[in-house]
Amino acid sequence: MSYYNVTKPAKILNLPSLKELNDNIYLSRTQDNEYFSIKTPANNTDRAVFTVGTSDINIQPMVRKVNCVKGKRLLNYQSFVMEPKDKSMGIVVIMIKLEEQQTFFCNVRILPLSTLSDIAEPETDSQLLTVNLEKSKCVLKTDITITASNTGEALFSVHDVDVNGISDLVTPDEIVELKRELEFQGARLIAHYFQEVLEIIVNDNPSNTTKASVIPDDYILNLPPDALKEIMSANAISGCIALEITGYNVIKNLNRDWTAASNFIGYLL
Repeated sequence: MSYYNVTKPAKILNLPSLKELNDNIYLSRTQDNEYFSIKTPANNTDRAVFTVGTSDINIQPMVRKVNCVKGKRLLNYQSFVMEPKDKSMGIVVIMIKLEEQQTFFCNVRILPLSTLSDIAEPETDSQLLTVNLEKSKCVLKTDITITASNTGEALFSVHDVDVNGISDLVTPDEIVELKRELEFQGARLIAHYFQEVLEIIVNDNPSNTTKASVIPDDYILNLPPDALKEIMSANAISGCIALEITGYNVIKNLNRDWTAASNFIGYLL
């Protein structure tokens, strides 16, 4: 078995927690007018964009709660799309799912050569903005599973890392290095922050005794302000980590929008 498949502690002891980082972060919520439905205005009620900002740098990643489809809607997942800056070339879709209260899936989809407008389908009949992964130029992925141990500490493993979508544009050595970085450093950092999201959902989810649609569609947007801020900042931080690794290893000068993600992570961490 490869090392990255082995279950390991999710918490990194010398890294700030979400709660600590959020002391230096503010979260703002506005209507997502750019992605409103024109044909069905009633669908725009929950279409919001969350901006994650700080007082010291002028970089504000944007996070949206979305429905995600790949041929059909990916049921039971709560999905988010993260832009390191407005209209960025290079975005990340994060899909989370909880099963039986103890197993938490965090699936990261990196779209390094797509903008949100490339994959957005605002006229799809849905209260949330719908994004279609099949419309992306390429999709890289890493899937992380987080579980609670019998001591209460969160553990994680990483699997199904696939970066071949960009192999035609870079060297084989760069592909190998990108995969290695996502499997080890990227997954470890993302697991550190999303293990706190697991704690929020297990403790606060009103339907966590059911197995079907464990996290209701309207659950995330109606969380208490502190919990909502942690979930949105976890998406912003994790998406920026994934884009920074992808940008540094393979995108480089294909486009430079990934540097906004790098600067945001550099400031926080």
